[in-house]
Parts: sequence; structure tokens; C-alpha cells
Amino acid sequence: MCTPRPLELPLEQPPGWDEAVRLTEAADADPDPAVVDVRLEAKIATVMLDGRPTQMWTYDGVVPGPLIRARVGDTVIVRFTSSLPEPTTVHWHGVEVPAEMDGSEATQAAVPPGGSFEYRFTATKAGTFWYHPHVRSSAQVGFGLYGAIIVEDPAERAYGDDLVLVLSDVSTADAGVLAPGDQHGWFGDYFGREGGLLLVNGKRLPTVKARAGVPQRWKLVNASRARYWSLEVPNAEVLRIGGDVGLIETPQPGNGVVLTPGERAELWVKPLTPGRRSSVTAVDADRFHIGYPQPPEAVLELEVLDEPARHGAEAPSGTLREIVPPDAAAAKPRTFELMDLVDGGAGQLGINGKTYRPDEHIPVRLGDTERWEVHNSTAYDHSFHLHGYAFVPTNLAGRSWPVREWKDSINVPAKQRLELLVRFDDRPGMWMLHCHILDHVELGMMTMLQVRP
Repeated sequence: MCTPRPLELPLEQPPGWDEAVRLTEAADADPDPAVVDVRLEAKIATVMLDGRPTQMWTYDGVVPGPLIRARVGDTVIVRFTSSLPEPTTVHWHGVEVPAEMDGSEATQAAVPPGGSFEYRFTATKAGTFWYHPHVRSSAQVGFGLYGAIIVEDPAERAYGDDLVLVLSDVSTADAGVLAPGDQHGWFGDYFGREGGLLLVNGKRLPTVKARAGVPQRWKLVNASRARYWSLEVPNAEVLRIGGDVGLIETPQPGNGVVLTPGERAELWVKPLTPGRRSSVTAVDADRFHIGYPQPPEAVLELEVLDEPARHGAEAPSGTLREIVPPDAAAAKPRTFELMDLVDGGAGQLGINGKTYRPDEHIPVRLGDTERWEVHNSTAYDHSFHLHGYAFVPTNLAGRSWPVREWKDSINVPAKQRLELLVRFDDRPGMWMLHCHILDHVELGMMTMLQVRP
């Protein structure tokens, strides 16, 4: 990793700048600075949802769940218990964990009501990650089971004050009542369930305060079941400096970045004109390509204090992080096709002509590098997610990927081909590969890789 010069921050943020969106943080029970030991309980609790008390499925009684913070090299222990009425697990989305800690039903027996499980792993890579169930995942995430985990690199340069923003949506049947997880049946599975209530850190239209010229580092997580998020930030200079797994190689334009379900981004946000209050809007990404996007919707207020702008924080430039991709010359080719299928007269979704079957898997050899071509033959976009490993995208629709970066979740647009490089360097075991539009998992758009010596 390169070691750029430290960034001189002009002044701190205003008092209470993130109070309206600040996440509850998980308490670390271990005094050892190299160990993060937290307790996490999944339970039904009453939370305030858009000003109304609502029974939601929660981690520790809050939505999103508690923010877990660790540093590269830390041992992370999560002592999980469930008080839910049905089985569940915790999947550590994007975090490099041993297969037995992945939280999928392929590697772990689901935790029953009243049961417990101890997750233990080492935080190996810096980045913005999250956790959620992998049992009836669309329903359980839709009910409120999701939270962020941030892994920091102490040697990394500062790019502004951190602001973790978990983006989600909720389906309600009535005021203060959640819609059932199987709302609209097959149509909900096929088209994906997008709730009508858009939330940032569990709040509707909260406010973030700022000083003009003082940068903030927004760490975004798309925790929606099916919604694609694209944020437009007015009255600010915005650059994308990070993705799924930490910093990208060079800064990229940041306004309007599209996040598929499960995907993350880090934005350098420098507010500009003092004395302005502006609405950050969610823009419809039109994932069905129907040509009639929904109107933008305000999801966050950015209040810039009415005082002279502070100067001195220059925009990040040059190399943020040197990224060496897997060796393409040694890579073995493999193709995945995301498909519409018909099974017994009902519309299904699948990969390479098959819907998911738990007794089938694709063998992969430990230590191999592979070059994947992912072809989306459907008429709408899919969110492609690989458990256990990060990859480097190289080409989309015949065009080189604009920046080197490590990813584990990525959009594959309709009728297009994505190319990526992945190396199975360690952590043998069973790993899922699926569309992270979680409803599509129910229709079979998932397969398993068995990484073995």
C-alpha cells in the first residue's frame, strides 16, 4: 500500500453534526485493543419508524443494528443469540471470514429460536461492510435485520470525518405495521420488493450539519432487498474514493454513483456555499430499463452553517491505494449466465440454465486464479455477489472498468457482459454466488462454489 502524506483538515465538524443519524455502536467487552468482543441479539422490538411506533425485527432493539468497529488485524468475536420466532443466521457481507463463519445455511446450521452461535474471525481488510441474515433473507432484511461493520486501517490517510450511512427501504401494510415478507407472492419475488418508505440509518429525511470547506467521508451501505440507490448531493464537491473493500486506486466522480443491493461506496464530500440547506436525493436507477424513472426523492438534508467557508482541504488526487489485480495470464476462464427460466410453467431465475439446488456445486481449486465472464441475458439488471472473496472488475460491455478496485457486489446490466478476475487464495469451503436482489434468491438465482485443495 502507498503511504501518501497526511491530509490537513481545516477544522472539526459543527457540534452535533451527525446527531440525527448517528448509529448505536456495539459495546466491546474485551479490554485488549486487538480484540473486539460484542454480544448481539436478534429480537422483535418496538422502534420509531417515521414517527410511529412499529414492531420490527432488530439487532439489539435498534434498526439498523449496532455499528461494529474493528481495525485490520483485530480478532472479532460476536456472541450471537436469537429471540426471533424463526431460525436465522448472521452473514458478514464482504468480510473475509472462514467458511464456517460465513453465516449461510450451506456452512452453518441456522440458529433456532432461543439458540446461540459464536462468530469468530480476523479482520484482514479495511473497508465498509455489513451484516444480515441468510435465512429467508428478503423477509428478514425487510423486517429490519441489517447493520454495518467498519474495518479501519490505522495507517490510512484521513479523508474527512467518517459518517456511516445505511440506506434501506421498508414496506408497510398500514401506518406502523410492516407488510408480510411474501407480499405480492411470485410477483414480489420476480420484480423485487421495494418499500415505499426510504430510510437513512433507520430515519426518514434526517439532517446532517456541515461547515463549508470541511470534508466528510460518507461510508454508504445499500441494505435494501431490491432497490438500487443513486444519491445526488447538491452544494458539495463529491468524489468516490472507496468501494466494497476499502479505497479505490484513484478518485472518481461521486455524484450519482449507483449502488446495487449489497454494494458499498465511500464518498469524499466537501460542502460548498455557507448558509444553505439542501436535499440529498435518491434518483431512480431504472433497473428495468422501462424509460420512465420515478421522480427523485429527498432522503437526507445537508445543512451548511451560515459562516465563512473554511479553506485548506484539497480534493483527493493521484493514487489513493496501489491495487495489484490477480494475474490475468494465469487465469482460467469460467462463464456464468444470469437467466430467466421456466420450470413447470412458473417463471424462475437461474444461473447457467439451472435454478439453485443445495446438492449441486461448482468445484474450484484452492490457489487458482480465474477470469469470469458474467453474462446477463435478462432484460433487467442484477446485483452479482460472491461470498468469501473479492474480485477486480476489468471490463463491462467491451469497455475497460474505469478504476482498479476490489469488489464483492456489482451490477450486471441487462443484456451485457461483465469480466472480472478472482483468486481463490485461501479459505477453502462452500461459498455462495447469487443475485443480491434478495427476492431473486427465492426464485433460484444462486449457485455454490466448493473451494478445495
